[in-house]
Amino acid sequence: MKDTIANKMTSFNASLAVADDGKNAPIWQNQPPLAFNDGIATARAAVGKLASDGAEQSTDIRGAAAALRGMRKQFETALHPLARATFQCLTNLGRAEDAAKVDLTPSNLHDARAVALAGLGETVLNLAEPLSQAASSQPAPGDKYGVTAAKVAGVDTLWQKYSTAVGAPLGARAKRKALTGGLPGECAAVEAQFSALDDLIVQFKGTDAGDRFVAAWFNSRHAVDAGHRFEKPAPTPAPAAK
Repeated sequence: MKDTIANKMTSFNASLAVADDGKNAPIWQNQPPLAFNDGIATARAAVGKLASDGAEQSTDIRGAAAALRGMRKQFETALHPLARATFQCLTNLGRAEDAAKVDLTPSNLHDARAVALAGLGETVLNLAEPLSQAASSQPAPGDKYGVTAAKVAGVDTLWQKYSTAVGAPLGARAKRKALTGGLPGECAAVEAQFSALDDLIVQFKGTDAGDRFVAAWFNSRHAVDAGHRFEKPAPTPAPAAK
């Protein structure tokens, strides 16, 4: 499938190059049928997206561990004081059950597995963020404990980076699977757009320049100009009986 899509991409780009050639562009640009102009623009954007999605599918996803090693200590260091401040604030608000969720020591954070640490950070942030927000004219309940909007935002930024690093292997693989599943359909949709252009481009025939343009287009498309979309391969002959 990967080779099929690569071959299609080669054909799509070759066809666009034919259309953009300085000798050919004046034949079709702002010339009837104007649907060909619109179709070229649509196809060009679709080819760009297909190329981008294909490149993302092929991205090496093995760098997550290095990113994780570089971020973990920084995240732990920032998370601990916010957790302690949130614990004190919740305790003084009489929210003992919530306070227990953020009663974290440096050892708790250090000993947590990578994904578990991200989960602890999420719990702290979920409880700290509302404490950092003022209600009406009243100061935020967390202000006097150090649970400020600025501190929450800073830890949240680190948490997002760290979580991405932790989740990168699984998340990237899941995205790659989705892209792999979606690319054939996306490629088929682009092919349909070029097939529509096949039907329209024949209207530019009738002059030497137009004939050459149309011939070059169908050559790039590996198609035949005979009222068909794509030339289907001839069936393989059955082996001769022995």
